[in-house]
Amino acid sequence: MTKQAVIFDLDGVITDSEPLYNEAVNVVLAPEGLTLSEDDHRAIMGSSIRYTWRYVIDRFGLAGEVEDWTPAYYVAVAEVLSANATAAEGLEWLLGGIKKRGLRIGLATSSRTNWTEAILKRLGVTEDFEAIATTDMVDAAKPAPDLYLLAAGKLGVVPERCLALEDTPRGIASAKAAGMTAVAVRTESTAGMDISGADYAIDRLTDFDFAWLAR
Repeated sequence: MTKQAVIFDLDGVITDSEPLYNEAVNVVLAPEGLTLSEDDHRAIMGSSIRYTWRYVIDRFGLAGEVEDWTPAYYVAVAEVLSANATAAEGLEWLLGGIKKRGLRIGLATSSRTNWTEAILKRLGVTEDFEAIATTDMVDAAKPAPDLYLLAAGKLGVVPERCLALEDTPRGIASAKAAGMTAVAVRTESTAGMDISGADYAIDRLTDFDFAWLAR
């Protein structure tokens, strides 16, 4: 089915920011003398903030609830992202190719609205995205389909005519649950994760095949 829109995930797709969220968690944990392992990072990658901190609290037996830890995390993430986020290789090329073909462009991310806006502004691509769906706009985070359904609804395009770009199993499951075609973008952070649920897979954005938009 010919596609009418492409919906991007944010972290790991348009910017390799997944390690930066890990860094922000570690900033918060540093006063406790704790740090996340690589396995911990992979376990929470692509998940909601609540899931992340529930995992961290249980993992280290921390006192308090999620709400006790997230304020410091919000500050740490904003600082880390604003100083370090960089565009993924080929992002400008891919966005230009999509727009040239007359398709709509959206974003569906497990990040908060203010973080998302800060990253898009830093990368200089805010105006490229016609519709943005963030975690604080939906009741259920990925792998539920809510974020992708919201983004498609904002674009006015039925999910079946949307192609999603994702990097994590949770994200892929979310896009597929919404009824979309999913392209997995392999990254160093997600190496070895199960992306078999995607319809296609690429190593970098410049590997994107525009022929997929006509299928």
